[in-house]
Amino acid sequence: MKKSLPLEASWQLMHAEPNLGPTQACSALPLEERWVPAQVPGDVHLDYQRAGLIDDPFFGMNHDKLRWMEEMDWWYRTEITPPIPGKGERLHIYFEGLDCFATIYLNGKEVGKHQNIFTPLRLDVTDHVQAGVNRLEVCLGAPLFPLNRPYTPEVRGYGQITRLQVRKSQSCYGWNISPRLVTIGISKPVSWVLVDAFEIDDVSIITVALHDDGSAELEALVELQHNHGATDVVEVELTVAGQIQRLTLDVDPSSGRKVTRFIVPDAKLWWPHDHGAQPLYQWSAVLKHGDVESDRSTGRFGIRTVRLIQEPDDDGGISFVFAINGKKIFMKGMNWTPADAMFCRVDDARYDQLLAIAKDTHINAMRVWGGGVYELDSFYAKCDELGILITHDFMYACGCYPQDLAFLDEARREAEYQVRRLRHFACVIAWFGDNENDVLADNSFNQPDYRHNRLSKEVLKNVVETHAPLTPYVPTSPYSPLTYDQNEPKEGDCHIWGHGFSYKSDFYVKQLPRMVTEIGHLSFPSRATINTYVQPQNQWPVYHEEYLTHGADCIRLDRIARHRLNFESIRERGWEEPKDLDDLIQKSQQLQGEASKFWIEFYGNQPNCWGIFLWNLADSWPQMSDAYIAYPCDVKASLAYVKEGYAALKR
Repeated sequence: MKKSLPLEASWQLMHAEPNLGPTQACSALPLEERWVPAQVPGDVHLDYQRAGLIDDPFFGMNHDKLRWMEEMDWWYRTEITPPIPGKGERLHIYFEGLDCFATIYLNGKEVGKHQNIFTPLRLDVTDHVQAGVNRLEVCLGAPLFPLNRPYTPEVRGYGQITRLQVRKSQSCYGWNISPRLVTIGISKPVSWVLVDAFEIDDVSIITVALHDDGSAELEALVELQHNHGATDVVEVELTVAGQIQRLTLDVDPSSGRKVTRFIVPDAKLWWPHDHGAQPLYQWSAVLKHGDVESDRSTGRFGIRTVRLIQEPDDDGGISFVFAINGKKIFMKGMNWTPADAMFCRVDDARYDQLLAIAKDTHINAMRVWGGGVYELDSFYAKCDELGILITHDFMYACGCYPQDLAFLDEARREAEYQVRRLRHFACVIAWFGDNENDVLADNSFNQPDYRHNRLSKEVLKNVVETHAPLTPYVPTSPYSPLTYDQNEPKEGDCHIWGHGFSYKSDFYVKQLPRMVTEIGHLSFPSRATINTYVQPQNQWPVYHEEYLTHGADCIRLDRIARHRLNFESIRERGWEEPKDLDDLIQKSQQLQGEASKFWIEFYGNQPNCWGIFLWNLADSWPQMSDAYIAYPCDVKASLAYVKEGYAALKR
């Protein structure tokens, strides 16, 4: 039977000049600099901070001093004693996340490579392990530019454009939500996997139809993985919502899938929390090869349908509204960005805390933004429990990405893994190809032909249609399906950014959008948060470099200007100039709250608008920003205005 066992080990870490082998890398450094204790999962910055080799990257200007770390190779090592495979078994090492150019060595021999933080790596090491203690080493290459990747001048974007070639979080290269702090590490757990010839690869339960008699028709897909050994016939006992079916599959190395249907009488439907309950049903699958149980898998699902309605509106535009179980839903939304710039630190407790706040604020939808990361399973499971809808970007943002076959093939594998992983969560109701790629290609990068790019128009679209065919797909955000202007308010979704304009100005109120997926207003965090990143003597006025380096963005705009916007907005409101830091904090948070509540009321009362997603729920590090929760969980006064606005919006 398949067994998954944690690879428990004491890890060590060191840095070295790029492109050295394991022996050369170790000998190239002085003895005292070679190895420090490492945590797995983890990040090299955190390990070096614990070892006293660097200061806290989140304080002051420390992160600007750490650019040398992104130019190094990073070596992990450990000594392990592997489990012994039984008869007919193979032994694999499973890396859930590697960040990100990884070469794996076992007993000094290379056994695998990887180049994508968004996909796992599983290696068959049966023929490479030895009895007793084995040496495992992982080299993570400098995360600046992939090896053997051609430079193409049409690849353009905000910030360091080499990020566009690297499959990891785009925001870690510097954004308005996060520092330039390029993460590196074994970012997720590592385990041993003992496998038989066959195992369950995936089980997917989707709602095909809701019938007038109250029953629901479900489609169940079982996919098997053939690992080794003879081709054979296997049986899967599939239990869905208490009903059992026994499926026989003729498995060969190239196939192993079965589709079947279930009818659930008196089905209890899953709804966003402000429209109904969130009942979740159980499924289980048991794989048998002859009389021997080879594998089993379990999970939960919700019964619901989703449709994206794009039809002519009464004002000559095209609708953009999601219907759940046939009912149009106004999306009381918020943008979800990474909860920590050190992604490995985000855990179930952080999800629980932030999502509980979101639900209490009457938020019923989150947009997972395309410059961050695909979150852990527990994030989506929690949204299932709380009744929070998810529209999900693929992780591409603000750039014209490569179009060569190697890059597109990697993008396809990444998308297949993520769509298959997330398709059974009731909360995930739509996929968007990217964040702002088309609109910026038109308006900023002088690449108007990019709107025909194969990445979002072909590869990602085909993956969703193949693996989640009942889930709506939108090529980009913002998106206008019929016009050249990708931010046309009478079609699709819009990003409405007017920093420098009054929140009641014509810039905002003259637009009649179908859905607002980004809109926001800056504010300062509390003094308690400011104390965590600015020294007391530098806190007033608010133009010291310690402030400004925590307001960096991907295009390196004048960071002073972002701070000045707070004062300009306060003056436009008719208030007196802030006299001290506490006055600035109070006024900027109140103004952010007033603006948010006004937008909720204004757009929420436009009959053809069906959603607003404020930017953004929570900061990934301490800074002045558009977020409503300062890092790590300091709720700004502005969030109370959002709560009041969404509570009053009855749609």
